[in-house]
Amino acid sequence: MFEYGNPEAILTLLPGAPNDLGHTPVDDFDHFCSVTGCPHDDAWAKLAIVWSKTAQRD
Repeated sequence: MFEYGNPEAILTLLPGAPNDLGHTPVDDFDHFCSVTGCPHDDAWAKLAIVWSKTAQRD
């Protein structure tokens, strides 16, 4: 069942395939956080970045 209020559950449904550089969307999120200071444990921010990266690949 899909849990709309649970970003971690939503993340499990998104594809995590590597891009042409070998980075997964979660790798991109970790890099984003290291550059911007975004907290690595912010599940909603992680979902936004992963969703965005996944949508760009389609």
